[in-house]
Amino acid sequence: MKKINPGVGHILRLPEKPEKLRNPDNCSVFRSELLAIEARLEAILNENNYGAVWILSDSRSSIQHLKDWNNVGDRTGISILKLLRHIGVDHEVHLQWIPSHVDIYGNEVADNLAKQGTAEPLCSTPSLTFDEIYSIRKNKDLKTWRVPPSHDWYKRSSPGGSIGLACDRADQKALSRFVSGHLRSCSFSHGNKVFPVCAKCGVASSSPEHILSCLRLSRETFETD
Repeated sequence: MKKINPGVGHILRLPEKPEKLRNPDNCSVFRSELLAIEARLEAILNENNYGAVWILSDSRSSIQHLKDWNNVGDRTGISILKLLRHIGVDHEVHLQWIPSHVDIYGNEVADNLAKQGTAEPLCSTPSLTFDEIYSIRKNKDLKTWRVPPSHDWYKRSSPGGSIGLACDRADQKALSRFVSGHLRSCSFSHGNKVFPVCAKCGVASSSPEHILSCLRLSRETFETD
């Protein structure tokens, strides 16, 4: 079995009948391997004449998961165990782990065929697990968070713009704090910012807006595009 974003594929090889299949997108590598094993066993049941069954997988976690059959609770794992029990009545069934990427000929051939399997049409779309839905949602949120907001407030504040100014680190930090409103003198009361009285005029609170007004400066002086 081989995973390649955005899909996965596996190779089913029966006597004189190689077959490439595509597993569902957005599945974890672990679950994709289980789905591949399930598909292989279901295909074997459709064969009329076969001997011992060997399932070769380079996913050690999948083999260990099925080995601990008393604790298997997922739908795919339970289905595999039922298939193994059904096939095992009349045939020997072996689940064998093989190392990957160590130039084992059969495994490398299977990897190449599995790559081709990712281009095959998706036959069915099983329901996703909670962990898979969470992973999809998390990846989408991360992509959204990495894109800076486009609204006017963020562009006007531009807290990181001071880094591009030709001044030392201390001045850059002071300007960044000033533009974003996170002054050292700022405190919070009931969720609201509270500034001390302006030392110059002694009338209003020394918020960034008032400091600019008191010094007869404009915010545009400190903002960068």
